[in-house]
Amino acid sequence: MKLSSILYRCVLFLFFAGIIFILFFYYTAIYRLPLKKRKIILGGKEFIVFVAQTETEREKGLQRIIWMPKNMGMLFLFPRADRYCFWNKNTHIPLKLIFRRKEKVVQESFLPPISKGAITVCPQEPVDSVIEVGVN
Repeated sequence: MKLSSILYRCVLFLFFAGIIFILFFYYTAIYRLPLKKRKIILGGKEFIVFVAQTETEREKGLQRIIWMPKNMGMLFLFPRADRYCFWNKNTHIPLKLIFRRKEKVVQESFLPPISKGAITVCPQEPVDSVIEVGVN
C-alpha cells in the first residue's frame, strides 16, 4: 500500500471516530446533569426526573439535550405559585409540559423543538411546579 492510502484511511478513521465521540457526548448529556434525581408517577408510569430548584438550574432546564429516554424528565420547583412561562431556546427535543399546583395537574401543554420555531408556553393559572418529559 502507498503511504498516501494509509494516511487517507487514518484521517478517515479519526474523522468518523470524532463524529461518534461527539454523538455519544450529546446523547449521554442527560445523564451528566449535576442535579438531584427523584422518582415520580405520572399517569401510572414511573419517571426519573432531574430536580431544578435554583434560578440557574431552572433557566438552563433541558437546553442542549438532543435525546432523552422515555422514562426521564425534569421537575421544576418554584418557591411560590405564579404563572411561570417556558420557552424552547436551545431545546432540541419535543417536550410535554405538565403544570402543577400542590402536586395536582392544572394544565398540560406541548413545547416543540427550536427547529420548529421559537415558542413560549404559559399556564393559565398560577403553578408551583412544572414537569417536562420527552415526547417520543
